[in-house]
Amino acid sequence: MEKELSPHAKAAAIELAKCTSCGMCKDVCPTFVLTRLEAESARGKVNLLKALLEESLDPAEASVDIFNRCLLCYACQDACPAGVQTSKIWISAREILGDEVGRPFSKSFFLQRILPKPGRLHLAMALSRGFPGDEFSVRLGGRNLPRPAGNRLDKLLPEMLEPAGRPRGTVAFFPGCMISDVYPQLGVQAAEILTHLGYRVITPRARVCCGAPAFNNGDMGTARGLAERNIELFNALEVDAVVSPDATCGGAFVHEYDMLFPNGSQWRSAFLTLREKTVNYAEFIEKAISEQPMISFRPLPYKLTVHDSCHLKYLQQKSHIPRQLLDYIPDLEVLESPQSGLCCGFGGSYSILFPNESRAITRRKLDYLKQSGSNVVMVGSPGCLWKLRAEAAQLRLNLRIVHYVEILWESLIGKEAGAVLDKKLVGVGATPTME
Repeated sequence: MEKELSPHAKAAAIELAKCTSCGMCKDVCPTFVLTRLEAESARGKVNLLKALLEESLDPAEASVDIFNRCLLCYACQDACPAGVQTSKIWISAREILGDEVGRPFSKSFFLQRILPKPGRLHLAMALSRGFPGDEFSVRLGGRNLPRPAGNRLDKLLPEMLEPAGRPRGTVAFFPGCMISDVYPQLGVQAAEILTHLGYRVITPRARVCCGAPAFNNGDMGTARGLAERNIELFNALEVDAVVSPDATCGGAFVHEYDMLFPNGSQWRSAFLTLREKTVNYAEFIEKAISEQPMISFRPLPYKLTVHDSCHLKYLQQKSHIPRQLLDYIPDLEVLESPQSGLCCGFGGSYSILFPNESRAITRRKLDYLKQSGSNVVMVGSPGCLWKLRAEAAQLRLNLRIVHYVEILWESLIGKEAGAVLDKKLVGVGATPTME
């Protein structure tokens, strides 16, 4: 009897049928360029998944490893002339293989026991601060992970932050886990930009992870549970928009939740309500600035190049919007980098599972960034920010790597990005100092 496919597997099968095996995807794949292994190219993985779905090949750990070696950058989707949506294929493969072969205990434990429990996640982050490493990373079992800051965002940013004058509207702010625990100053700066433009900012304490780590590892049950909690929370707020400066989290609210709650599912209507309110952070800011011609910007005499974060470029198709924000800043010289869309090598769990390959991809990206002749690199995702900063520090490169929020904040508010936070933003009893 033929095995019944899951909804995700059925969606993947439709996309697999579109593939013509032309190979256009190979040269844009950062892992294939590194290893030159056909099995790790998009075309190779398509053929492997076809064999698995047709049951001409039994699932095995080797298959799991091949799909785990994908960065999920989706450059292959952008390059495909046949319009194959690989975003519906790679995740389905991880789901199928995870269900059939199983997932490593450490990964399952984190996804199912730690990630859905904010208290446990915060405790794990706090404990990891004591691990050995350097300024940017902690070392655990021979692997590098982002070093958490001394204070979490919720200790620095009030749940509701009012603008100085009459509010133009109210925005729900979803910072994401990386910003909340690793780059809280970035979260405060993002909120301050919103208040500077006249918006009341609500950062709900009851928020949970967007679910992208579970989704990207094929654990749909955990991802769906987290998504339902966020949908319920943010739909209950009377706000004009829901924004996130993390390209992965903002994309999850629109793209991943769409796959988690397909037509006919119980939560479909609630998801569509959230999607209607979700706006890319840079897009929201750009519109707000364009509507207020009296907003002034401090000149920044930098030579800056842009690293396009993969989820912003290939999934959201919005990498042009942070560039539009740069147009408002006087004296800023933007130098485009060759391969600006090349992945930085982070890829979430990829950088942890495959540190050597991840490092090689990051260093290749840094080589291109150096060729631009700039001294500042702007990114759109905190994952990219950590990976590029950590590796640039190891190489002792004279590159300042910032999120677009930081460069915009520096020009709008008039302080150097990363400086001590304005005390008016800090909640009662909190301290603005960070490690």
